[in-house]
Amino acid sequence: MSYAVETKKRKFDRILEALTDSAASPAGSPSRSSLISHNNTSTPSLTQDTASDSSKRRRIAPTTTATNPAASSSNDLTGHYLPSSRPAFLQRLETYRYVTKWHVPSTDPINAAAWAKRGWICVDTDTVACGACKERLYVDLSVDNEALRAKKQEGEAVNDEDAAEDDEDDFAISSEVYDNIVRRYQSMIVSAHAESCLWRKRGCDPSIQRIEGLLNTHLTLSGLRSRYDSLMSHPEEIPLVESLPTTTLVDPDELDQFQSNTGETTNINALRLAICGWERKTEDVIECRHCFRSLGLWLYRGDAPAISKLDAVENHLEYCPWRLAEAQDTEIQRPHGSRSTEEVVSHKERVPGWVLVYLAIAKNNRQRRPRPPASVTASEPASTKGSDESITSQQREKKMKDLLKRMKEIKKPFNVKGLLKRKEKAKT
Repeated sequence: MSYAVETKKRKFDRILEALTDSAASPAGSPSRSSLISHNNTSTPSLTQDTASDSSKRRRIAPTTTATNPAASSSNDLTGHYLPSSRPAFLQRLETYRYVTKWHVPSTDPINAAAWAKRGWICVDTDTVACGACKERLYVDLSVDNEALRAKKQEGEAVNDEDAAEDDEDDFAISSEVYDNIVRRYQSMIVSAHAESCLWRKRGCDPSIQRIEGLLNTHLTLSGLRSRYDSLMSHPEEIPLVESLPTTTLVDPDELDQFQSNTGETTNINALRLAICGWERKTEDVIECRHCFRSLGLWLYRGDAPAISKLDAVENHLEYCPWRLAEAQDTEIQRPHGSRSTEEVVSHKERVPGWVLVYLAIAKNNRQRRPRPPASVTASEPASTKGSDESITSQQREKKMKDLLKRMKEIKKPFNVKGLLKRKEKAKT
């Protein structure tokens, strides 16, 4: 990036920050520049040394007190229109992590990820707000079955024989009403913004949830080791973990080979958790930093635990890129041997994040395995050695004599003494 472009970018960031600060501050509160000018003009005149010291203190004090809020506000990206910023998206998504505030199921099309991709943050119980246009919306998905039943049965007599059929009808009606409510809120994810709001015009790219670096083997294994070390800080708290799903891309034996390559005894349960993106949050809680799901390990502890084994994949929320291939949005090429290019391209497929980590482990295992010697290069020295042994001593002497004759013929033009002797003989 050139110096001019970088300077313009800094200016734009300062202007954007100033606009945000002025919009967030109360109307009657004085600005920072007015406070600084007021402090400078209201200071009494002193001696030269005292005045210089006090001026230094005045220059330092307002800047120091004003820097802390600015630094904290610059770290908060939820109020800015940044559709391509992954850190800003994760900050918005993190506001939906508390189950006491957000009750919309993650399986619905109006889950937390859908709202966060359009700039919404969770500010209260089932209440979202836009940091750019300041609009707020309460999401209510409750269906009043009693009201529906009363409206349906108004003026009709209900028999006991029709009770089961009525229950089935009520369930079908409730499901239809619920789907209509979800569709209405799905359209309001866009339309609830103000007319001038930029989030109304364009949201985040579908690949905003992608976990970066999983196609780089070194970065992937480095992140895996970091998560594994955090989990192993309290190894006694790690529960039994279900085996990872078996697919055509995953060989369960690769984990055992990775275990032997590390040079130490690897906790297979911690390794499975680390492969699926889990890391330790507190002593007995693990979390995912991409769907912000937290799991209490006490549920899997004891002689008769509430849950016998932890499923490292299914415990992620449905929209998590560690679990959902569409959220990770990364295509890999399946190996198909010697096939045509057109046929190979048609077999690309998307995979979730944990499969990419598994493939990185398999690739690292292949690089560590000893390579067998190539058959072609190994056969060449053997054949030359056998041919040398088949030559007899007489044939070898004959070859040497022929070689010496050739060398003498080559040296003749450069033998000056011999040429002079020939000339003298010719004269005499």
